Amino acid sequence: MASPREFLDPFPYWSLIEWAKLLIVAHVVVCVVSYTTAVLLGGRFKEHCLQKDAERRVLLITAHPDDECMFFSPLLLHLTAERQVHVHVLCLTNGNYYGQGKRREKEILKSCQILGIPESNIAVINKSDLPDDPHQAWSSVSLDAEVRAAVDRVQPHQIFTFDDYGVSGHGNHIAVAQAVRKMYKEENRFKGVEAVYHLETVGVWRKYLGVLELPFTLLLSSNVYMLSPQHILRAQRAMLAHGSQLEWFRFLYIILSRYMAINSFTVELCTADPAIRL
Repeated sequence: MASPREFLDPFPYWSLIEWAKLLIVAHVVVCVVSYTTAVLLGGRFKEHCLQKDAERRVLLITAHPDDECMFFSPLLLHLTAERQVHVHVLCLTNGNYYGQGKRREKEILKSCQILGIPESNIAVINKSDLPDDPHQAWSSVSLDAEVRAAVDRVQPHQIFTFDDYGVSGHGNHIAVAQAVRKMYKEENRFKGVEAVYHLETVGVWRKYLGVLELPFTLLLSSNVYMLSPQHILRAQRAMLAHGSQLEWFRFLYIILSRYMAINSFTVELCTADPAIRL
């Protein structure tokens, strides 16, 4: 006669390894279904915030050449390849930490071309008080001036940048996020900008799951971009355009990082217009 434990346990002889295998298979199945659904539906970004309109303008603010493809490829390819939105990029350094600034200025142009952004829409800043150095504080006056000038020039409907953790914790990424937040939240300098979006930083274990991370993003985030396999390859090509940065660990990043396939954003509103409220 079966014991109460055996009666309650439908798989009494399964080992931990077998249970682990079952969980892995179940997770992969969920990922495949989630990925296919997300690609077919085009992500879960609010349609009224980023309309398919050739007159819409978006400004991406980054810290270094390669940020645009290393972290924001899903966003950029969604906007350029699927929505035909005018995308502008403000890169606040030329990546001269190892004396390769001039080369990296050319690399970002090539990368952005692959991502569908014309050279005329790219501004790369090279100023001594905005150095490519995570340990050196940036001049807030100079940083504010560059961001304000870009906003005045582009007159974007939306602005995208890092969040306060900067994805990788890089000091320059964090400085960009904090400066942008201060300008629109405390000083109200972004008149005409409908919303500012901050790229969500996720934990290391999620960061390197690649597309297997998708179920967590869909569960925890509401503003999501997901690349199709074809566009993932295009994002990887953009990364390869940054030849000066292609150390061995970069290739692992290209293969494993969820940011090469998935972006999720938090949103801060700059207007009281209820039509664009999320």
